[in-house]
Amino acid sequence: MRLKLEQAIKSYELLRKQREAELERLRSEYFNQASEIIEEILRVLGELEKKEPPKDVDPHLLRVALRERDAYVSTLRRILGGITSMEELELKLGEISKLHVGHGRYLIVLFEKDIYRVNGLLKELGEIYGEYSLKIREKRLPDLDVARLISEMEKVGKEISSMEQRLGELSLLKKELESGKSSESPELDGLVKEKNALEVKLRTLQTEARSKASKLQKPLKRMRIPEAAPFIEDTSYILQRPEEFMELVRKVYPSLDREAKKAADWLLQNLPDKVQEMAEIEKQIALIGSRLESARKSVAAREESLKATEEEIKKIEYELRKLRNRLSSIEDELERELRVLEEVFGEKIER
Repeated sequence: MRLKLEQAIKSYELLRKQREAELERLRSEYFNQASEIIEEILRVLGELEKKEPPKDVDPHLLRVALRERDAYVSTLRRILGGITSMEELELKLGEISKLHVGHGRYLIVLFEKDIYRVNGLLKELGEIYGEYSLKIREKRLPDLDVARLISEMEKVGKEISSMEQRLGELSLLKKELESGKSSESPELDGLVKEKNALEVKLRTLQTEARSKASKLQKPLKRMRIPEAAPFIEDTSYILQRPEEFMELVRKVYPSLDREAKKAADWLLQNLPDKVQEMAEIEKQIALIGSRLESARKSVAAREESLKATEEEIKKIEYELRKLRNRLSSIEDELERELRVLEEVFGEKIER
């Protein structure tokens, strides 16, 4: 025959309440018995406290024995006076045992019958607690909480399911970010190559123009023309002020020698176009630089997002391991409690 789990839980709760009522009755019955013995011990202690010691006793022995009697009576009264339940009796038995052993050899010499009477009652008190403890163990049911474990197991299961779903979403996001990163890299490389090629072309044009112009530096220096000073100092002047430089060349052209005139002819014919071409190339370089900066920011943002996603994945995987371990622990605990339920009812429980 099999019990359904829900039925078994209800039946166990009902049985536990019945047993608790029985246990409470046992506590009351045994404490009443213990209280009677405690009252008797206190009565004997009262008689012992007032009892006259034997006559013709050595004065030193008498002083020690009376001092031990006062300590013994006050200590035992304090211990017994604090007992208001069987649970407190259990806590006090160890203290009573120590007192029982160490009450003093002189006290028992003078008040032997009283001490033996107290000892006998204390022994009886211990026996009553032993009998009570045995019956309590027989009646008490294991402290089970199957319903709580099932509820907790369901809660942890939902948390695991939620985290697994989030982990799947993050894994998909990670793949998308990695795919985007790989697609951005060729574009970034292409822009860098294009920018580098334009910069090489610009430097070539600049070098060509400045090389031609450098052939006029010495002739102009010899002529001592004030407006030629910036050019004489730096040939890049022709790129910064091409119109002014060409005007200067036209002015000095008749005074140039044959080799210088060849350089001047090239500059007069080609410099305007070269300067314009250089300006166009610089615009292209600036435009590509802007695109390159934007692409780099996009890559950096994607990498930052990828890093954050990977960190969150690691965190969730760590939390998932903890939750799965917790779930396994709850399942093991639940299995143990279900086996106890089966033992209590003597039937298999339908899970």
